[in-house]
Amino acid sequence: MKPENTTPLTQYEVIDGKVLAERWRVPKTWIRKWTSDSYANDPIPHVQLGKYVRFEWGSPALAAWWARRRQ
Repeated sequence: MKPENTTPLTQYEVIDGKVLAERWRVPKTWIRKWTSDSYANDPIPHVQLGKYVRFEWGSPALAAWWARRRQ
């Protein structure tokens, strides 16, 4: 039986911290640190799925966070 709604949950690529670290060429520990609300005033936008953290590559929120760092 085919589901009626086959629209994807997100239009962005969902990646983990390892992939984000590779793309930004920083250590995975740096990503983990900047995702923590207790460490960063402005944490990297992410989705918490239990113990898993995911990022939406290409999303406006992630692009805006990156732009703030570039200034």
